[in-house]
Amino acid sequence: MKIRYFIFTLFLISIFMHLTWGWFIPYCETTSSYWYLSKTRKINKEAKILVLGDSQIVSGISPDFFAEVEGLSSEDILYFPKPSQQPEGILVDSLELIHQLPKLRKVYVNLSPLNTSKNSVTDANRQLFYSFGNLTKESIIHPLVRKAYFTNLTDLSWKIVILVFPYFGLSSNLNRLVYDPAAQADVTRRKQEFLYIRESMEQRQGSWVWKSIGEDPSLQEEEEFPDKSSLVLAGKRELSVTIWRELAKLWTEKKVKVVFLRIPFSPKMEKDILQTNANVVSDEIFKTVTADFNKEQVAVFDFRSVFLDQYQYFADLTHLNQKGRDVLSLILKSALFDHAHSSTQGM
Repeated sequence: MKIRYFIFTLFLISIFMHLTWGWFIPYCETTSSYWYLSKTRKINKEAKILVLGDSQIVSGISPDFFAEVEGLSSEDILYFPKPSQQPEGILVDSLELIHQLPKLRKVYVNLSPLNTSKNSVTDANRQLFYSFGNLTKESIIHPLVRKAYFTNLTDLSWKIVILVFPYFGLSSNLNRLVYDPAAQADVTRRKQEFLYIRESMEQRQGSWVWKSIGEDPSLQEEEEFPDKSSLVLAGKRELSVTIWRELAKLWTEKKVKVVFLRIPFSPKMEKDILQTNANVVSDEIFKTVTADFNKEQVAVFDFRSVFLDQYQYFADLTHLNQKGRDVLSLILKSALFDHAHSSTQGM
């Protein structure tokens, strides 16, 4: 009888957590709020273009832009980037979507030193997947995804625990509110950002100028970027490199074209990346995928050098603001228009 009551109590606790955990999301940091709200995205199975990537896509390029350059309606674009996304997360999303989109003909995805090296974003993505990602058959049986997220049985058990008791997925966010004055002072802004992200999900599939709550944030030239702080991005994460190649293979085998984008970072960060040779690994991947597949299957468009002096186009060190998004759209349009229309000939 005691075991029965214990199991019943755990069941009630789980139900309570699932009914109430959404109340706490507005108090979480921006990336967690975005991942939580991204679960509300509707998958249009008639979509012809899929957009994947991280917050550089979220902040830098809207789904309406892709619709315009491809000559399609906005309903034909499935916009699926997430902040702090890594290639393993993109692979999970690809495996989930690949059988749901029979009319898909092209994938756009951004690749940069942030998702080719082992850095803090890699760890953040892992925790975000545990807290908000879907546990699917593909995420367990695919060897590369399993290697990234479930290196042992403990990792898988932790993911299952969070699925059953979702409060555990919020623990790092909520704990900081107890002991961190900076997090406490940030609560009002977090709640505002939650509302703006929710609006963006409802109206623009999650396209949102990063950290914007009505204003257009602008990076100041005097903001410091410590010399050689991008050195951590210069290292090669072999698993990332392998997954990027697997992604290109996965989509091209389905007769889907892949367009890799290199979206610019802020001027000081790009110059520091150049100094530390942090572009080497991503350049190697670009070279490999374009060599392994013909130009009609895989294309690379690199815009790292377009804003090396324009600080006013950035919201912070890594994200474009609205002004930057508008200007990049013009540059992208001229580069992608011919490619997009030549790719669709004969379809």
